[in-house]
Amino acid sequence: MAHGKQVANYTAAILLLAFAMVMGIMHGPTPIPLGTVVHRLLAPNRSIDSVIIWDIRFPMVAASAVVGGGLAVAGAVMQALLKNPLADPYIVGASAGAGLGATLAQDLVPWLNLMAPGAFLGALAAVLLSYLLSRARGTVSMLTLILAGYAVGVILTSVSTFLMLFNQQDLSTIFAWEIGGIDGATWSQVLVSGLLIVVAFAIVWPFAHDMNALLLGEEEAHHLGVNVRRIQFVLLCAASLMTAAAVYVSGLIGFVGLVMPHIARRLNGPNHRHLLPLAFCLGAGFLTLAQIVAESIPVIGPIPVGLVTAFLGGPYFLYLLLRQARYQRRWP
Repeated sequence: MAHGKQVANYTAAILLLAFAMVMGIMHGPTPIPLGTVVHRLLAPNRSIDSVIIWDIRFPMVAASAVVGGGLAVAGAVMQALLKNPLADPYIVGASAGAGLGATLAQDLVPWLNLMAPGAFLGALAAVLLSYLLSRARGTVSMLTLILAGYAVGVILTSVSTFLMLFNQQDLSTIFAWEIGGIDGATWSQVLVSGLLIVVAFAIVWPFAHDMNALLLGEEEAHHLGVNVRRIQFVLLCAASLMTAAAVYVSGLIGFVGLVMPHIARRLNGPNHRHLLPLAFCLGAGFLTLAQIVAESIPVIGPIPVGLVTAFLGGPYFLYLLLRQARYQRRWP
C-alpha cells in the first residue's frame, strides 16, 4: 500500500514537472500552440517559432527545473545534516555565500571564468560559519542557527552589492541577482549547473540511509555505525555544490529549499531514499511554474521569480516557525 502511494506521488510529481515545462515553453509574449511546440522540439529548424523555443524559452525552462530541483535537494540535505526542519540554503546563508564567491571570482579573475568554483567555496564557507556560530555546548540551537544564518546572509549580500556597485553594474542587474531570476539563461549555464547538480546528487544518494540516521542525533547515528564527521563533511560539500550551481544561474532564490522538502516529506515520509528524488521533481516543477507566474504579472510586467517564491514561501516559513514554537512549549 505504502509503495503504491509512493509510486503515485512520483508519477504525479513527474507529470507536474512535464506540464510545467511544456507550459513554460508555450507561454510568453508570443504564445506558441502545443502542436507547434511538440513539432519544433522533435524537428527543429530555423523558423521563428523554432528559434524562440530552442534559443529563448527552452533554456529558461530547463534552467528553472535544474535550479528548483537542486535547491530542493540541497534543502533536504541541510535539514538532515543540521537536524533542523527550518534549514535551507537561503536561510543558513549558503545562497548569499555562493553569490559573494561568484562575485569575487568574476571581479578578481574574470578571464578564468571561475564563477562556479567561487560560488561553491563561498557557499561552503557561509554554511560552516553559520553552523559554528550556532553551536553551543556541542549542540546546534535552532533559533541561533536561523539568526546566525540570517546575519551571515545579510553581511555577505551587502558585500556582494558593494562590489557590484564598485564595478559600476546597473542597479536593475544587482536587484535581479539579489532577488533571483532565470531570465536570459543560456544553454551553457544550464549545462554547467545541471552537470554540477547531477554530480552532487550522485554524491548524496549513497548516503540516504546515513541521513536517516543523522535525524536521530549524532550519538545515535554513531552507534548505528555511521562515520558522523565524514558524512557531515561530505553532505555539507554536496549541498554547497548544489547551492552554488543554482546561484550561478539564478542568483539568490529563497524558500524553494525550505518548502519543497517539507511537502515531499509529508507525501513520501522521512526516508531520504524516497524523499530526495521526490523533492527534486517538486522543486523543479514548482520553480518552473513560479517562473510562468513571474512573467504573467499584469500592469507591471515580468518580475524576478525570487519575488514569487518569497511571496509563497515566506508565509509557509512563518507557519513552520510558529508550529515549532508551539511544539517546544508543549515539550520543554
